[in-house]
Amino acid sequence: MALVLFASPRNGYTKKLLDAFLDGLCDNYDVRIIDCYKLSPAPCTACGVCERADTCVFSDLDEYNTLLNKAELLVFASPVYNLSMPSPLKAIVDRSQRYFSKRFSLGVMPPIEVYKRAVLLLTCGSSDRSGFDIITKQLSKMFTILNTKLYASVCMPNTDDITDVTPYENEARITAKSL
Repeated sequence: MALVLFASPRNGYTKKLLDAFLDGLCDNYDVRIIDCYKLSPAPCTACGVCERADTCVFSDLDEYNTLLNKAELLVFASPVYNLSMPSPLKAIVDRSQRYFSKRFSLGVMPPIEVYKRAVLLLTCGSSDRSGFDIITKQLSKMFTILNTKLYASVCMPNTDDITDVTPYENEARITAKSL
C-alpha cells in the first residue's frame, strides 16, 4: 500500500507533481491519499499519554496511524512554506512522537514493523532550494523511528515564475516507475 500525505491547500503545482507521480506508479500499490488540510490534525500537546500506552489522547489520526502501520510506501507531496512544511503536515509529523515514545518509553522495537520507502514531492515559489533541504532533514528524523528510508525526492523550485513543469512531471513519473 502507498500512503500519500497531500499537504497543499489548493490544486496547484504540488498537485500536478503528485498526479504525475501517481500516473507512473505501478498498479501493485493500493494508493490511499490523506489530504492534510481536510484532516486538520490537532498539534501534539506533549501530554505524555503515548509514554504510558501505545495511543494518543487525540483520535483524529487513528485512520492515518492504521494506514501508516500497513504502508510500504510513504509519499509526501507538499509545498515549501517559510523554509518548512505547511502546518497541517507539520502537526502530523509532530504527532509521530507517539512512535518515539513507543520505542524509547515502551521499549517496542521497531515501533512500526513494516519497512517503508519514502518519496518527497516538493514545490517552492522561489528559486531558493534550502527549504527542500530543511524539510528533508525534518522528515529524516521521523523516518528513523518509522522504519522508513528516503528513496527519492522530486523538487520543483521557482513555481512563481515557472512556465514549463513537464521536466518535473517526467521526473516524478520516472521516480514512480522505478519503485
